[in-house]
Amino acid sequence: MLRPGGAADRRFHVVPGREPGELDYAFFDHSVTVPGHYITGISWDFGDGSAPEEGYGMVFHRFPAEGTYRVTLVATDDRGVAGTVTKEVLVQYPAVIREWRLTLGWPAAVTGEVVNRTDRTLDSVVIKAKFYSAEDVRLTEGTAEIVGLEPGEVALFTIKAPEYSARIFYAKVFVDSFTVECPEEPYPPWPYAPDR
Repeated sequence: MLRPGGAADRRFHVVPGREPGELDYAFFDHSVTVPGHYITGISWDFGDGSAPEEGYGMVFHRFPAEGTYRVTLVATDDRGVAGTVTKEVLVQYPAVIREWRLTLGWPAAVTGEVVNRTDRTLDSVVIKAKFYSAEDVRLTEGTAEIVGLEPGEVALFTIKAPEYSARIFYAKVFVDSFTVECPEEPYPPWPYAPDR
């Protein structure tokens, strides 16, 4: 996409990712310039007080807290033409366990609900439960996987621990991992600088 006067088009796409329990986000640069020229510099300002980062194609950034951040991309081409785009990005934990409970007896089990807080489908969400004795000894653990969790969707999960049920006293439950769909066009169609 070209703007009048031969200016470059600067765009980016945001996807949560990498570490559950962290506020990591992947940023995909889609900047393009006029035919016959190429992008020579990309700079990201994530609006959280961290130093600007340089990066072509895709960069990861960890935010310090949930909230809305003004993220700015500056792309410069080989003619020295720079373009800037700023977006407000809502940063939050993508998959969150809303509630859970431990049922003692045989078999001991954890049941609960997980919610997708993003605007993208979470292809897979893995929930882990660690089961402990009254003496704080981890006895066993188990997982449950939710597949295709749509934006805003809530899913139920159950994780059973039959082998140590008589000794289980408490559990810890958390999102162990998740995968998220990525943009269809992760990199721009125009070339970057030849040495990149």
